Amino acid sequence: MPPLPLSDNLNLLWSSLIVAELIKNGLDTFFISPGNRNAPLISALAHEDRARKKVCVDERAAGYRALGHAKATGRPGVLVCTSGTAPANYYPAAIEGFRDEVPMMILSADRPPELVGSDANQTIVQPDLYGSYCRDSLFLPCPCADYPLEALLAKIDYLVTAATGPVHVNCAFRDPLVPGLPDPQPIPKGLLEMAERLYSRSRPYTSYPAPETMIRDMDGIAAKIAATSRGLVVIGRLDGPEDIEALEWLVMTLGWPVFCDVASSMKGILPATRQLFSLDHPEAIRLIAEYSPETILQFGSGLVSKHYYATLLPQSEAEVIQICPRKGLRDPAHRVNSRILVSAHAFVDALNLQNDLSLDRVARLRLLGPMETLYQLMETLLARKVLSFPGIAVDILAGIPDGEGLFLGNSLVIRAFDAVRSPFPRRISVISNRGVSGIEGNIATSVGFAEASQRRVTAVIGDISFLHDLNSLLLLAGSTTPVILVVINNGGGRIFERLPIRNFPEIIDPYMTTPHGMTFERMAAQFDLPYFKAGTPGEVAHHYGQALKLERSAILEVILSPEEDLRTFADMQQIRLP
Repeated sequence: MPPLPLSDNLNLLWSSLIVAELIKNGLDTFFISPGNRNAPLISALAHEDRARKKVCVDERAAGYRALGHAKATGRPGVLVCTSGTAPANYYPAAIEGFRDEVPMMILSADRPPELVGSDANQTIVQPDLYGSYCRDSLFLPCPCADYPLEALLAKIDYLVTAATGPVHVNCAFRDPLVPGLPDPQPIPKGLLEMAERLYSRSRPYTSYPAPETMIRDMDGIAAKIAATSRGLVVIGRLDGPEDIEALEWLVMTLGWPVFCDVASSMKGILPATRQLFSLDHPEAIRLIAEYSPETILQFGSGLVSKHYYATLLPQSEAEVIQICPRKGLRDPAHRVNSRILVSAHAFVDALNLQNDLSLDRVARLRLLGPMETLYQLMETLLARKVLSFPGIAVDILAGIPDGEGLFLGNSLVIRAFDAVRSPFPRRISVISNRGVSGIEGNIATSVGFAEASQRRVTAVIGDISFLHDLNSLLLLAGSTTPVILVVINNGGGRIFERLPIRNFPEIIDPYMTTPHGMTFERMAAQFDLPYFKAGTPGEVAHHYGQALKLERSAILEVILSPEEDLRTFADMQQIRLP
């Protein structure tokens, strides 16, 4: 730790204290974008040897890189930028972080208030920039001698506790912005001494212990579960390895059938024969309806399955108990009967199950047996020598090493992985941006997760997502932890061909499919990234294995016929049990 804060001027003094206070709160990774107005913050970071500094050319990519960092660590990455449109470029990542409760800290530099609204260059109204997509904000005045430093640090500490999504600190600075230039008036001696005392503290100025979790009527919930003969466990996005371990125990103890959303990271942890592989296939929906669950325990939220919300829940008379720590309404079907705002592991820890469970094993077999047959029929279909999204998903899941990360892009990619099984046992950390399911920033999120977790990530995205985030290839090439980027190039946005709008060809093409006619070998070469190209199922498995052997970032482009993929999808949906 540097012995003293920078004190050439008040801008540097405040910046040193802010940076040091964030580090004391455990926020030690800073994603820095260039600028002049944020020079005091950059100077403080350059002076601070405890800070992990990531240089980012583009703010939009930086926002998603920080998002990936937070998904891996559970702690906010700190974004640092200049004034004007720079902080606006964080907006898409901030929306995603807000909706999915991923922590994020934004430090934006700003012009002094007398320049705002005066047609001064690179100046906008930055307070409340993120509107309702920000958990809390702090709009700091230009540093001055009569603003209590204790108040500055107390507010920073509080904002850290509020960071269950994006929080915004807007820092206005007047000149001088650089070291070596003093303020017109010298810093008062007493203020400098106070700053040095605060800076040298090893702990935050104000600490906020984590609140204790209280769950009401757990005896009643345990009794309801014990009395259920036909139950169903549904697992959505979770919040950490503790949740996975707790649910692994609960599912095996209850014996209920379970559906694991692909984003739960649990598909490969539980035996496939205990799982419902799909909530979307017509036969799966019929089998679950015949099983007629009495109680559904839903952990997490944001399931990929459309029919869980649109068909299964509305048609079911089951009592739905949702366990999810994320705030706000997380119930698109408006069917949740009991909402418990705790993590899965806190719920399981508090659950006192009795040994006399009322499990109907015959009903379970009538559900899981035909479901196994249905998946075997799907496997036979996918074994055809034709490339498809589900077939690619099977190949990637078969090849990805245990313990690594898997980022799944939105649209057709994540749906394909949700529709197939994972090898068992296989512990894979699945990452996705499903808060608002945008297609931008996917590469940057993958890099942020890989760097923070220090685990290699395989990122599978579509061609349009790739084109949205081309500048993040610079991050990919420079990542300290490899990312294998699998780009499925089917010539545009083809999910619309599976929606009702497909019946209007004059609308869907080119306005929605946005065909581009490009392949990406030269883009890989531009960033000195190894490149592989696959056009058959065998080539996908082979080249993916070759990319894994490199132990550096690489791109695997899979050329996919949209017509053949659509035909495979239709054939899968038409499978019927004998």
